[in-house]
Amino acid sequence: MFNVIILTCVRKLNGERTISGIYNLLTGKRSSQTLQDAKGYELECYFGIYEGLAREEFEDRFKQIENNHWIYLVDRISPIITSDGSRYLYNYQGPSFEYFSGMNNHRNIRDFEHRLLLVIQTITSIHEGNYSFIPVIDDSKAQRWVKRYYASLSHKLNQEVKGMYNEILDLLNNRSHLESELFTFRLSGAEVIGLTYEQLKRKYDITTEDAYVCIQHVLYYLFHEARNSPDSYPFLFACTRGLDGETMITQSAKHTYHYLELGWTVEAIVSKRRLKISTIQDHIVEAALVIPDFSIERFLSVKDQQRIITAANNMNTLRLKQIHQTLNGEFDYFQIRLALAKGKKLTAKGQSYADV
Repeated sequence: MFNVIILTCVRKLNGERTISGIYNLLTGKRSSQTLQDAKGYELECYFGIYEGLAREEFEDRFKQIENNHWIYLVDRISPIITSDGSRYLYNYQGPSFEYFSGMNNHRNIRDFEHRLLLVIQTITSIHEGNYSFIPVIDDSKAQRWVKRYYASLSHKLNQEVKGMYNEILDLLNNRSHLESELFTFRLSGAEVIGLTYEQLKRKYDITTEDAYVCIQHVLYYLFHEARNSPDSYPFLFACTRGLDGETMITQSAKHTYHYLELGWTVEAIVSKRRLKISTIQDHIVEAALVIPDFSIERFLSVKDQQRIITAANNMNTLRLKQIHQTLNGEFDYFQIRLALAKGKKLTAKGQSYADV
């Protein structure tokens, strides 16, 4: 299952990024390069879905995939999918991962998971008369939220337990048997302690990474359905309250963006912030990637943006060096990166693509 996610990333990146680039994508590294890769290669859904993935575990998995002849490495660092790898993807019959929306929600999902696991444990334990239990989630913010939520429903606890059960059961009935069981066995409640990923690994003879991505996908699914149908899933929707779309721009890039909004030049910002010009340029690219109404026309005309995008599309590549050479060095790498950052929103007529 985790193999499918890795191979999908490899296939879309098509040898233009390294193994490290995929690791940075899955763990949600907030750099302009990783953000641009996520958007440019249509991999936003997987951004940050596995923040706690250890580098060693990831590299071990990559080695296994290489040993299976599903990929080969260019210059020992850039993977390309093989015909065997493509066949594996085509024949895959396991859980699908269509609900991942990592770029928009990976941090929301972490908070949602903490709230959900803790409130289920709290409500079911108290319903059975157990008021002294060790919280399964060591997150003070989630614990405060659960205390407030419990205070609002303590007079209708029986109704809440039944509603919670029915909502989750209804939604899990639409997922694969494996996903449903893995998720259910993670839950703690009255007299029941959820299984660890290591225990799930042994119980189902799968890897810990497979168990993790399956359970994470269920959380994304529950979050999505609750947001889309709050009247049908009031308990789950309550667990999503206040978890709005996050701003992906980093704090440092936000400072640079503030000066740009004031009309400052790049040179003035470099002097003010005492940073390298390349760092400020990274911030500008980052802003172009994550702030929808940020205009880059002070750096590149719409006509020139379109020329760069057309060249990239004609060559079917996002490699800066190739685009730079094709356009005879007319644009520097910073301008090319800016155009690519906005490029998915441009067509020959200046209309919008759907977000990718």
